[in-house]
Amino acid sequence: MYSIAADPRGDLAAGALWIAAEEYPDLDPLPYLEYLDECAERVVGSVDAGADEIAWRRALAAEIYGREGFAGNSKEYYDPRNSHLNQVIDRRRGIPITLAIVYLAVAHRIGRAAAGVNAPGHFLVLHGEELLDPFHGARIVEREALLAQLEQAGAPDPKAQLEDLLEHPTDTRAILVRVLVNLRLNHLRRRDPELALTAVDRLVHLDPANPSWLRDRAALFQRLECAAAAIRDLEGYLERVPDDPEAPALRQAIAKLRPTVPSLQ
Repeated sequence: MYSIAADPRGDLAAGALWIAAEEYPDLDPLPYLEYLDECAERVVGSVDAGADEIAWRRALAAEIYGREGFAGNSKEYYDPRNSHLNQVIDRRRGIPITLAIVYLAVAHRIGRAAAGVNAPGHFLVLHGEELLDPFHGARIVEREALLAQLEQAGAPDPKAQLEDLLEHPTDTRAILVRVLVNLRLNHLRRRDPELALTAVDRLVHLDPANPSWLRDRAALFQRLECAAAAIRDLEGYLERVPDDPEAPALRQAIAKLRPTVPSLQ
């Protein structure tokens, strides 16, 4: 997964399947990748030579949402299966980020100009000049609607952020990070710290520039009574963020944890 994330030409779907393999150890990615290949072949067969990008967009939507029946899972939105690409393909149900992965994976296989847009709250796809909502059948999202969303989210300069989102599409690493963030939140909702820890552990390695994952992992280690691991992560976090306003409290937490670490006799 890490080599895929680091490669601009890496297969996004393969990276998402490797995330899923953590919870589905018997998962074989190949049939799912072949399935996406077959979807791409059908799209190519349905579009006339010389067609414009609008025709390709419509053909992709017809294949994914029409023929294959993918849809947003509104009823079970926080089900962790919606974040695992194998389950999304098997069940034809997902959330915006994973449905976007399906769309992007098929689009990239046929060389179309599609990219992810890491919009707040709801992941989008930019195909050519059109913004699409992967959760609702790839319907078109007007730029004014996204601008209003950024304003509601409290962006300091919504217009500049909108331009940045559209001019700098989300790369493979950032998409996989968002998948893992969703998994972490969903497992915490279900009070499953062990699976949440698995997601955060991946985040520590996939997104090393963000030291907050060390702090998050330390908190989960504490919940699981793994004091030595929690201390290690808290110390690592404080080395990188010594000016954190909560640094004194974190150092106190380390001091309280030390006596609980078993010593070798």
